[in-house]
Amino acid sequence: MKKPAKKKIMKKAPAKKAIKITAAQKAAVVVTSAQSRLAAQGKSLTAAREKISAAKAKLGLKVTPAARRALASARKSFKATNETYRSAQNAVKTAKDGLRSAQVADSLLAAEAKAKEGLVAFEASLNAKVVSDLAAAVKKYGLRWTKARTAQNAKKVKAAANRLAAKVKASEKKAAAKAKIQAVKAKAQATKAAAKAKAKAKASSKNVD
Repeated sequence: MKKPAKKKIMKKAPAKKAIKITAAQKAAVVVTSAQSRLAAQGKSLTAAREKISAAKAKLGLKVTPAARRALASARKSFKATNETYRSAQNAVKTAKDGLRSAQVADSLLAAEAKAKEGLVAFEASLNAKVVSDLAAAVKKYGLRWTKARTAQNAKKVKAAANRLAAKVKASEKKAAAKAKIQAVKAKAQATKAAAKAKAKAKASSKNVD
């Protein structure tokens, strides 16, 4: 009589650890997307300029109602495309501002997490020391010693927590000041770039006309 075949037990694959995406990484994706839209809109703007040039050339060869309408349509299209391009520029600026804020937030979260880890490790080292010291002193001090030592540790942990909290607060204040300076610089650069783009667009519009 044949022995029944043993059933193979399938081992479950270990669950993959979820990869945490930071706020800065998400913001970077938004920046890339905004920059791509701006580049595409820039191509559209160039094409709109070329249409105006072509319509002018056609009108120069022969003045007809159709040629006049084509030029008017090309100019209208250029104006709309230019507005969309400026909107895309603003979107890139906003996305970059968001990226800077996200980077600051991530750095603060990292500092806070590190501070908490240090506090847990400090508390664990104190508690481990309690056990070793208690073994030698338990006959002499007993329950009173344990209670007093626990109270001392609680004070030490509280003091350490206050020091770490002050350190994190100082880091937050420093990061906030830095972010504020970066935001002011970015705003100034954006204002300068917008003025330059406006002047360039105005010059281009005059050249087109």
